[in-house]
Amino acid sequence: MWARGPDGGHIDWSGIMRPGLMIKGIVSLLLVATSVQAQTRESTLAALGKLPAAERQARLAEGAKKENGLVWYSSTTAEDALALSKKFNERHPTIKINHFRSSSEKLLERILAESRANAFKADIVTLPELELSLMIKRKMLVRYEAVESSVYPAETKDPRGFWTGLYTSAWVPGYNTKQVAKEQAPRSYKDLLNPKWKGNIAMDNEPYNWYVISLNYLEKRDGKEAAANYMKQLAAQQLQWRKGHSLIGQLMAAGEFPIASELQVHTVERAKATGAPVEWSPLEPVSATINTISPVTRSPHPHAAMLLLDFILSEEGQKVIQAANYLPSHPKVPAKQADLKPGGGRFKRALYHTPDSQLNDGDAWVDYFEKTFLK
Repeated sequence: MWARGPDGGHIDWSGIMRPGLMIKGIVSLLLVATSVQAQTRESTLAALGKLPAAERQARLAEGAKKENGLVWYSSTTAEDALALSKKFNERHPTIKINHFRSSSEKLLERILAESRANAFKADIVTLPELELSLMIKRKMLVRYEAVESSVYPAETKDPRGFWTGLYTSAWVPGYNTKQVAKEQAPRSYKDLLNPKWKGNIAMDNEPYNWYVISLNYLEKRDGKEAAANYMKQLAAQQLQWRKGHSLIGQLMAAGEFPIASELQVHTVERAKATGAPVEWSPLEPVSATINTISPVTRSPHPHAAMLLLDFILSEEGQKVIQAANYLPSHPKVPAKQADLKPGGGRFKRALYHTPDSQLNDGDAWVDYFEKTFLK
């Protein structure tokens, strides 16, 4: 999401990094070109979407043979992307998937640079909410409807058709089981304010998804003043700041601190499977974000891209997501541990954060977070 430069300030990214700043001249020119391309591509995809599933797949496969593979940009791990690619190639062995993985910030920089140079390489992108919203705003994504899109719950897909949820991330407090007994683990926002946890809670230094969802929830439940006071009290807990949730999970397992305030539940479960002394507790309502997948307007290989999208969003593709211990978005595919999926099991309520919700007042959230926690 939002990133920091070496001097501690936000990286500008040519005026696109912070939601309140828009690219002027170059982006205005790009919008005209991409708008025309988007309309042409969307009309083609819409026509294919009206065909019976078998005929659609046959037409896409025929077109894909002439495209010599596809390019997928994502922040998905190489291991997980490879698992999806292998399963896809069982059906389409001649379509090579070139997966480029990087941080979401670097991916967006690369995408914008390629657009300016009119040398766009990506066919599909998997990005977090803010970066995806910026691409939608700049007409860099194309509307589409996968074969099984209609069965996806409303909160896991864009009503306009620009994105669909690859999987859901549920954010929970994690703890080291050697340092924290199950009955002592935080189970409410108030529990994180317990004096015994002062100096013992780790948090990512850019926890904006968790912060926005939590602040909005607390404002609705308790009022704005009470929500602001809660965040000030949490900031007074002398939080242990680290960069990256994977690092925080590893350090927590090693005993550097007993509690992490916000980790993705599937990462805790993965660590548990390796024997790490970690566990998580449900903080109701759970904060949930949608990890999305989308086709791009300037896709050099649109037929192959749509074949891959149809596969990933199918029950078969979502079972690969399931096997990797993520929380599949497809309603017919449960989590590997079924009670982990928000809205049921160990989570009775879930608050979803979608791409469009990121752009409104984005700067204000960042500034308020920094004033409360970092100054």
